[in-house]
Amino acid sequence: MNKISWGQMTVLLIITRISAEMIIPGELTRYGSDRFWSLLAAKLAVLMLFLPLIFLTVRFKGDNFLLPAIRRSKILGGALAVIFVVALAASTVETLVNLQLYVSDVIFDSMLFITGAAAVAAAAFYGALKGFSAISRSSIFALTLFAVLIVLITVTSWENMDVTFLYPSFIRDGNYFMKSFFSEISSCSEILVFAVFCKNIRSKPNRSVFFYLGAVLIILEGLNLLYNIILGPYLSALEYPLYYISSLSDIVIFQRLDGIDAVVWVFCGIIKLALLFAAAHDILSSFDTSPVKLRRSIGLAVYAASIVGISFFIGTDKPRLDMFETFMHSALHIAVAGTLIPLIVLIAGKKRPQAKGEENEEN
Repeated sequence: MNKISWGQMTVLLIITRISAEMIIPGELTRYGSDRFWSLLAAKLAVLMLFLPLIFLTVRFKGDNFLLPAIRRSKILGGALAVIFVVALAASTVETLVNLQLYVSDVIFDSMLFITGAAAVAAAAFYGALKGFSAISRSSIFALTLFAVLIVLITVTSWENMDVTFLYPSFIRDGNYFMKSFFSEISSCSEILVFAVFCKNIRSKPNRSVFFYLGAVLIILEGLNLLYNIILGPYLSALEYPLYYISSLSDIVIFQRLDGIDAVVWVFCGIIKLALLFAAAHDILSSFDTSPVKLRRSIGLAVYAASIVGISFFIGTDKPRLDMFETFMHSALHIAVAGTLIPLIVLIAGKKRPQAKGEENEEN
């Protein structure tokens, strides 16, 4: 079993969240202070949503988060697994669709949707096959690249920053605040990743949640500050603000930073997709005790191909895409799969028989 430290899990969760920052709808990066407050409120809400999972890791140490329910009833465990995989698949489709649209908008505007989606999914599929530890190592490299990019953008954009764009305000538009609040919660698919892989953390899995939430809040608030003091009122008219800022940066070695920005975001998006594929593979493997690795790999390939097909069906039709995005931004899938299911397992789950002399691991 691939085991990682809570620090590595923290990095994975951070990468999973910041990869969504590049594909947030343009109307949610509106100029002003409302998003600063919505990010803070959303992160406090996400902490509340994580609580059943946190308590679950304390009560059922080292277990797959569905196993306590399966031990109680295979019907109950199976039903919860189906609901969870559906929510996981929805998050995967959303990530793939938005990542492909981003690639089409900023890198290859003539690329066919199916071609780009298949290429990205193939890279993520390969990452999922390499295993959880390999994805974790890649995430550390991706986070380093992201940090370097932000430093370069900050240094090269220093003269374009105007602090007079900032003004004291709480909430000017309640509708926008709530829309941004729920959209931010809906972007937190890392709660699904943590649910599946918390059993792979050697010790203190709960630390990864607290450190990740604090780090992501600082990163997102910092990016929002950067958007506001560089772009000001023009921010509301842009779809990918950080990409636009990086295209304005001028540094002798790289000329412009938008190419690096695109590479970083695509890399982060592929890592997120690989994690979501690996999570689905892990859940499905819980009901397949066969040691045949090839059969499991074929199963993952079929799942990945299905995700590409569904993404093509949704992403190539504007009304379907709008309907899908409206549902996803309601955060319902996060609340059900990330909070309600763990709460049910916490209440109805059954502990495994403890071997004689077995010592509890430190949580």
